[in-house]
Amino acid sequence: MSGGVFLAGKFDQLQQGKPFSALAAAFNGYCGMLMQSSELQKRREVVASKLRSSLGREVYYLTKIIPYLNDVLGSEQSDDTFYDDNCVDAQRRLRYLLCQFVEVLSSSYDAPVTLFLDDLQWADSASIAAVTQLLCSSGSSTKQKQFFFVGCHREGIIDSAHPVWELVCNAELLGVPFTSLKLDSMAEETLNAMVSETLCALPRLTRTLSNIIYRKTKGNPLFVSQLMLSLNKKNLLFPSLSRRQWEWDNEKIMSQKLPDDVAAFFTQSI
Repeated sequence: MSGGVFLAGKFDQLQQGKPFSALAAAFNGYCGMLMQSSELQKRREVVASKLRSSLGREVYYLTKIIPYLNDVLGSEQSDDTFYDDNCVDAQRRLRYLLCQFVEVLSSSYDAPVTLFLDDLQWADSASIAAVTQLLCSSGSSTKQKQFFFVGCHREGIIDSAHPVWELVCNAELLGVPFTSLKLDSMAEETLNAMVSETLCALPRLTRTLSNIIYRKTKGNPLFVSQLMLSLNKKNLLFPSLSRRQWEWDNEKIMSQKLPDDVAAFFTQSI
């Protein structure tokens, strides 16, 4: 906890019409974590006190999308008459409140806040606008609060009409530093190192297995991990209690017929 705050959410293709879905899940997960341990009671009280002080009754508007926040706030219950669903600027209001929530977290821990959002290709414009506001305001205050954003998306889906494209353009215009990383397929040596570390075995012992996996997956990281899980479920990759190491059957693994792409492999597995 002392090293910072990590919030994580994932966009869903079926919830594209629901604004702030991934952001709400990220904050709700954090609030749920605060409620899991009595050791975090003091931290809960600090966060709740600062939220009330900073946002007043507006904080209860956030409980509409962050259910666990009601538990963090304690005995005071939200007043349904306070909500105004006909508010013209409802999304702007939520965007502002979410940004204030991040500021409260940052000041409460005196540590950076990191927000990770997966599957950005399904992101709604309201969520991306909130992330943009967080990024663009992170260095504007005298306190210089630290906010880091990490996002992942599939290749070939983000175009100039997508909200994420606008996020990148705004970051460039406002001088917000960012780094783009492309996750390519792994080389054979890299894959063998991964298999070796996963199975806690020497690289020379896992080379035959990793070579087979590489030929079947072409080094696709997601395909590799799912294939290894599949081999374990089929008992083709298993721990030997007597020898205290992982074992596998090269011939049977080689004979496994797999689809040509990850999506088909997932479908077949389901």
